Amino acid sequence: MRVIERDLHDFEQFVMDCVEEQSETLDLEDYVCLWRARREREDTTAAIQEGFDDLAAGRVRSAADVMAELRQRLV
Repeated sequence: MRVIERDLHDFEQFVMDCVEEQSETLDLEDYVCLWRARREREDTTAAIQEGFDDLAAGRVRSAADVMAELRQRLV
């Protein structure tokens, strides 16, 4: 399934779930805003989790090391 098809399917499912959960239906534009907000939250949560995973696996560098490397590159 291509990305656009998957997104359309996900959006359709999201709207159907919202309609089942709410007593009133919203305008299409409202559903789009809600869907985008949910995806943004999911993306942010995934990025934070990735950072925690990197930290737990030792795939991090100290800020001092990064700053020292930047100073060397800029001089």
